[in-house]
Formats: sequence, structure tokens, C-alpha cells
Amino acid sequence: MRRTTSVIQPGSLLAAGLCGAALALFVLDPAWAAPKKAALPEASEVLDDALRGPESPFDGTVSVRAGKGKTKKMAVRCARVPAGGNPSCRREFVDAKGASLLVFATDGSKEWVFDKKLNKVWEGPASGYPEDLKKAVRTHYRVSISTGARVAGRETWKLELKPRSGVGVGRRLWVDRDRRLVLKDESILPDGTVAARSRFSRVSFREDDDPAALRLEPAPGAVLVGRLTPEPAVLSKVREETGFEPRFPSWLPTGYVLEGVELIPHKDKKILHCRYSDGAHALSLFQFPPRSKLDLGTKDRREVRLASGTGFASWTEDGGVLGWSAGGTKLVLVALLGPEVLEHIAESVR
Repeated sequence: MRRTTSVIQPGSLLAAGLCGAALALFVLDPAWAAPKKAALPEASEVLDDALRGPESPFDGTVSVRAGKGKTKKMAVRCARVPAGGNPSCRREFVDAKGASLLVFATDGSKEWVFDKKLNKVWEGPASGYPEDLKKAVRTHYRVSISTGARVAGRETWKLELKPRSGVGVGRRLWVDRDRRLVLKDESILPDGTVAARSRFSRVSFREDDDPAALRLEPAPGAVLVGRLTPEPAVLSKVREETGFEPRFPSWLPTGYVLEGVELIPHKDKKILHCRYSDGAHALSLFQFPPRSKLDLGTKDRREVRLASGTGFASWTEDGGVLGWSAGGTKLVLVALLGPEVLEHIAESVR
């Protein structure tokens, strides 16, 4: 007897039935179904986690870019966060060959910044992130959450922080779902421009601390100066040439140090400009007599209430702007920082 082979024609009823059965199996069988998306947590809870930071020690490599500047690489290593305290951390900007350029270190109570090229060390109290500032974050922004892309190979939640005032610098944060570490951070101007970005390209978490790896060891003969205020000789010159008593912040975000002081001629007066930096981002504090004017090309100026009185908030392509008066002097802050941080700095100026 001759054996025959049954061929199913593409257009036959049997072919259609088999295809339909296969499709039903794909849809109904959980093993074949598309993976479900993780349910979104509350945005406020993820924000609180991000503000607290990771509990575990970690190290990694971060790329940082501000404005149109070049991308810089930074090695980061942090110890376990103590209960109610600030973590010990070390951050180090490196060149293309991995050689150290600028080192930031803190033991939780003090901060040091070492510029190897200048052989100079800035020293001052550790900034930390005060509880009242964490509370201010919740009141200054409208916060939304969505599923974030993977960063450094890790799953994230994406937070969008939009200033309620409409004139401050906003943020986008990609927060590690398991470890609470902010793996990617963007600063957003009111017109939607991404003005600064930092991103982990590599991160690993450990179970134990290594204090020796966080220690700052400046070269012999390094010059030691204050982190936030100029030296006495510079202060004396400023008083003499401006005719007013200069003021300086007692708190700045971690890593910021006083880079320099300059006096800008303005008619028959002089404007004091204090330049601060954390190695990637700049912060300017201008001070001048009450009848002088400083044109920064600000946009969307709005009145704000500070503990010291009434001020104004605005913005430029360089970041958020906050202005106020104190002791017969006008002061203006400019930085790529959120409105709550600018206000916290302003309240610390003495």
C-alpha cells in the first residue's frame, strides 16, 4: 500500500483552525503572555527614598555635564549611611587616563576638596541634606512618577519634579528601584532645556565599608583654606573697595567651594562677585549697594517670601535666580539648583 503525506494548505480550514488554536494558547497561557509591568509606587515614597539615599555602601563611575561644557568623569565611593547622619564619601574627577584631578571627601562631619594641580585643600563643615530642606522639596514641586529606562544595567523609577512657581529649575531623577540611589539626574530650565546631566555608567553595591578607601591624602605642603569664605586679606580689600560688609553663606550643597572673588566696576560703585563651584557646576553670589542694578537678563520675575523678607525669583540660561536685600545690601544668587536649595542658601547668608 502506498503511503501518503497529508499537506495542510495555507488557505485551508484546518490551517485556520490550527492557527486560531495556537493564538488562543499564546493569549491564555501565562507562560506565553507578555510580562506584566510593575505597578507604579507612590511618587512621594520614591522621592523620600531618593532623599534618604542608599543604605548599602557603593562605588561607581559617573559622567557629568553642565551646559555646553565638556563631559567629565567622576569616580564615586560611599560608605554605609549612619542612622540620622551623613555618609562618608569620596568623589574624584579623573582625566582620560584615569589620573586624579579634583578630590572631594567627607567623613560626615567635615568636608575637604583637594585640587591636585593647585596643591590646595578647602576645608569646612559637611553640608549634608537638612530635614527642613527635604520637607521643602515636597512643597516646592509637583512630583510625578513613571517607569524609567535602565541605567547602569539597573531598573529605575523616573521622577519628574516641576517647580510650582513656574520659574525655578526642575529635575528628572532616575531612582534605583531596589537601592534608592539616584542613578541619573537632569536639571531642567523652565523652557524645557536640559541644562545639566549626571549619569552612572557603572555601579556596584557592597556589604562592608572600607574607611581607608575614603580617606583624603593631600600632597605635602598643600595650602589649607576655608571652604565658603575668603582669606582675611581678601576680606579686608573687599570692605575697603566696596564700602559695605560682605556676606557669605554658611551652607552650600556638598562639594561646593569658594573658587574666587572679583570686584566688578559699576559706575562709581563696585559689585562683589563670589564664585563657587563643585568641579562641574557654578554658583554665583553677587552683592552690591541698594541703588545699583545688576542686569543678568532674567526672565519671568516673580515675588517670593523669605524668612528675611520679600525677594524675587527668576531664571536665566545659567540657572535659577534668587534676589533679596539684607543689611542695606542687595544680594543675588545664580545657580543650576532648585528653588528650595536657593532659598536655603539665602537663609544661611550672614
